[in-house]
Amino acid sequence: MTEILTPEELRREKDYRRLGTRNPICLHCSYSNHPAAMELAHIAPRKFHDDAGVLCSNCHREMSDPEKDHPYAPQTINPQMEIIGRYLVALAEWFRRIAETIAAFGAWLLEQAEHVPAYEGEAI
Repeated sequence: MTEILTPEELRREKDYRRLGTRNPICLHCSYSNHPAAMELAHIAPRKFHDDAGVLCSNCHREMSDPEKDHPYAPQTINPQMEIIGRYLVALAEWFRRIAETIAAFGAWLLEQAEHVPAYEGEAI
């Protein structure tokens, strides 16, 4: 028996294939409500590498905006070194944003721990 997908289900399947995951979560703000609002974001401009991660469209715009101030093609006499340098700077920015998200989540958990009782059978 062939299952017929609704137009909405077909759109979601396309979103999941585009993002490479069935559980897309923004690496910066943890948004995960709707896959159509998620985008594959390159760590550095595509001319410099091929890696990507998932961001919500808002975080993607914020993160990509500073790239508009830099040329997309290497500009120095050592393009290989420039490519590696740009990639590392962009990667450090991703790590900074992810670290902020992890720290905020940790602070939230600590706050919740003050108000939520331990689960039954949980060792203290």
